[in-house]
Amino acid sequence: MAHQSNLIETDILAYLKSQEHKSLLRFITCGSVDDGKSTLIGRLLYESKLIYEDQLDTLQSESKKMGTQGDSIDFALLVDGLASEREQGITIDVAYRYFSTDKRKFIVADTPGHEQYTRNMATGASTAELAILMVDARQGIMTQTRRHSTLVHLLGVNKIILAINKMDLVGYSQPQYQAILDDYQGFASSIGISDFTAIPVSALNGDNIVDISTAMPWYTGPSLLTYLETVPLQTVDPNRSFSMPVQWVNRPNLDFRGFTGQITTGQVAVGDSITVLPANVSSTVQSIVTMDGNHESAIRGQSITLTLSDEVDVSRGDVLVGTASPVGIGNQFVSTIVWMSDTPMIPNHLYWIKTRAKLLSGSLEAPQYRLDINTLDHLDAPTLTLNEIGECVCTFDQPIPYEYYQDNPHLGSFIIVDRQSNNTVGMGQIRSSVADEDWSKRYVQQRSKYWRPGHVNAEDRLEKNKHRPLLVVITGQVTKQQYSDMGIDLEKIIFDHGIQVYRHGFQFLRQADADTDSITELRQDMLRHLMDIGYAFLDAGLVFITAIRGLTPSELNQLTTLAAPFDIHVIDLDTPVQSVSDRATTIMNQIQKG
Repeated sequence: MAHQSNLIETDILAYLKSQEHKSLLRFITCGSVDDGKSTLIGRLLYESKLIYEDQLDTLQSESKKMGTQGDSIDFALLVDGLASEREQGITIDVAYRYFSTDKRKFIVADTPGHEQYTRNMATGASTAELAILMVDARQGIMTQTRRHSTLVHLLGVNKIILAINKMDLVGYSQPQYQAILDDYQGFASSIGISDFTAIPVSALNGDNIVDISTAMPWYTGPSLLTYLETVPLQTVDPNRSFSMPVQWVNRPNLDFRGFTGQITTGQVAVGDSITVLPANVSSTVQSIVTMDGNHESAIRGQSITLTLSDEVDVSRGDVLVGTASPVGIGNQFVSTIVWMSDTPMIPNHLYWIKTRAKLLSGSLEAPQYRLDINTLDHLDAPTLTLNEIGECVCTFDQPIPYEYYQDNPHLGSFIIVDRQSNNTVGMGQIRSSVADEDWSKRYVQQRSKYWRPGHVNAEDRLEKNKHRPLLVVITGQVTKQQYSDMGIDLEKIIFDHGIQVYRHGFQFLRQADADTDSITELRQDMLRHLMDIGYAFLDAGLVFITAIRGLTPSELNQLTTLAAPFDIHVIDLDTPVQSVSDRATTIMNQIQKG
């Protein structure tokens, strides 16, 4: 719906031209049930004179039959269109409304507040740039308020209006407003929301919706509509590399073959070099076709068709990227999962994974943690149930082009679909690639989850062995003979002093048939095997000796992570010569019970 303008009557062409150059803001209303989300949108449209007379007559009539405000207008009925919504006075589905003012165009999604329909709220937030988070001034911050805040933050909505509603029901109390603001400020900081704008409103009476209310002279900020009209929008970063997922291979005849999609980052121009992912094949842009004809260039947000100068294989779901693109290729990711189904997530079960225009198979490991919405603690959980948020490792059956969600939501998100019912059961956000992250941290998380302690603890072993466990790593750029001599002699001296010790060579772990040509990958694989063995000896209370030629600082950090909480002692044979007995004495002093 458009605002009222004199140009409509005097110069319709000028009016239409003015609409073309307005900025567009997509926003949502969210929060707990009965906080007044639908009423706020209805009042916003009404106060802005964006309701036609026949709509107003119908609204007045329906308000008397099924409204909740007696003889007054129930503005929520403007948005709540389903019969079940009007019967219960709640929002169930996402309702989208379009309107415009002299300064800006808007698309608003009114989302439900009930916990049961949190998944509908996530749908509305996925395309929003701003969220109006509603709070009932009588109730304060509720669990669903926290859940919706967490979701909009996870979904990358970084502009939030905290609309403290129903101020008329608390006597327009500034202390009540300030108490809610302080409460939310503490919660927002804990989940990483660094900036939000609080506005006290009464959606029912129109206070601070379009005009500043005289009932709250203590409030000196903008009205809701003023803020919506003036808040800065996201801008195109000219330095971001071009990326465009292919939605459709456009082949209208034998002489034309183009690739259609919406640019998600950067910009592209005729003659630019591009790469097709995941095939990693390169070509150059021959033409940029739009509904308005051919263009020389295009920017983020535009839907275009590209033709290429070479006959390369490009399919629906592939991604076209520019040179020096940060887009990676992978199939195993650490992801934040929002579960949206009444049926709990089944770990290691095959689901359909929908990412952009590509459909593939994938599975989710048991959650690394489940997020407690109220305390923000990371809790152990064998699965995720309806509306729960957690972190899981996801494995897809084929590699996909990706960016991390925080950098590019278009290439860093996916939805999870049940293969039997075809229902959407969850959504995921790629936080890191397993191939890119330090595997040692994940290894420790998995070990702590599945390593069940027995009845014999570390203190019992210390009492029995009379010494602490220790990982001893011999390194340096010396010969194998020197490594071997040091390890053998060191083990003998320590053993003769009554210390439980065992020596195991790093080179024993080299796999002759290892499926890699990379020395780095091979050493990482050997480290995994080493600590599978070594951690068991440390947990048993022993001194475990090994030798790793040319131990790097990053490998030492990994060993420190993997061996925790046990200590590490490094013997560098490149340092000034020390006798074996002196080194053994240093070790025994370190592990001495005391």
